[in-house]
Amino acid sequence: MGIDTLGVIGAGVMGSDIAFVAALAGKRVIVCDVAEDPLARGLERVRDLAGRAQARGQIDDAGHEALLARITTTTRTADLADCDLAIEAVSERMDLKREIFAQLDATLKPGALIASNTSGLSITELAAVTTRPEAVLGVHFFNPAVVMRLVEVIQGRETSDATLGAAESFVRELGKSPVRVRECPGFLVNRVLVRAMVEAYRLASELGVAPAHADAAVVDAGPAPMGPFGLGDLIGLDTMDHIQRDLEAAYGERFSDAGAIAGQVAQGRLGRKAGGGFLTDEAAPDPRADAAQAVAQRYYLGALNEALRCADEHIAARADIDLAMRLGAGWERGPLAWADGQGAAAILSTMQELTASAGNRFHPTSLLRERAADGRSLIADADTDPGTTPR
Repeated sequence: MGIDTLGVIGAGVMGSDIAFVAALAGKRVIVCDVAEDPLARGLERVRDLAGRAQARGQIDDAGHEALLARITTTTRTADLADCDLAIEAVSERMDLKREIFAQLDATLKPGALIASNTSGLSITELAAVTTRPEAVLGVHFFNPAVVMRLVEVIQGRETSDATLGAAESFVRELGKSPVRVRECPGFLVNRVLVRAMVEAYRLASELGVAPAHADAAVVDAGPAPMGPFGLGDLIGLDTMDHIQRDLEAAYGERFSDAGAIAGQVAQGRLGRKAGGGFLTDEAAPDPRADAAQAVAQRYYLGALNEALRCADEHIAARADIDLAMRLGAGWERGPLAWADGQGAAAILSTMQELTASAGNRFHPTSLLRERAADGRSLIADADTDPGTTPR
């Protein structure tokens, strides 16, 4: 099915950005929110984005006017009845999202798709309040949606292949890159990235490595564009605290940060938005560079171990795992390609050592064992992956 008319529920920053991107691609967009004030603010943001696009030469005067004309606003869910796809982009509250999904199910025409922009809540649970679970999915844009190319297309338990295919085509029409992900807590990028971050937090605390030194070592040692402490401060440590707790509840001890984030939050240090977090003023030169390098190695091994788990669980195809980390986390290379540079046998040996010393969270996966045994690349033949459809 083609998606020509998009409904966006929630006129906040993310909803407004999605509306702009869709209108820029020629789609008709209806933005729905509970009151006129948030709609007015959202529309003002769209106008600002359109103005910037015009200043860059992306659109001309006529294109600017046409883009704005393609967007309408409403406070009535009933006005979304003719949408081909509705994307919910409200706060991460399951109760609120379930209420919205039930309303959309009762309103949208037969065959229309219902999606959530959630970064980690269960698509299957949202689908359960509808009469069309096969047409429910996640369409997770990364922030800022205007800039970021990655969109995780999330498959719930009953999401059909036709629904996934239609959503992927729509995402490509927006100029974005879809990555198909089978539902799991944290989805793909957040799951891999947060695992890497908490590993770094734990070891840095154990070894007494300053956050700034750890971050510098991470950037020097591998493909990440910034270190885990600066990234946490950028995201917001109150947000990180929520994500980390949810992932630890879902996956257990391997997502524990030994209280590092909660300790900052308890002191009111929430990151850049609050004037400070993990990172303080320039740290003095580190006389123990080996310790910082150990933190960097642990960061990348944490990401790799979680990426390999996602591959073994058929959460995403291996090529898509690396693509998602490049586009969604800004890595120069994905974790599997990074591991190929180290050699699977060497990585396996290190993982086995860590399993003995740091706990079962580094237990080598079947894919790593196979590739270490036969010398093949972890990523080179990824086009033969069986896909993400549950078996």
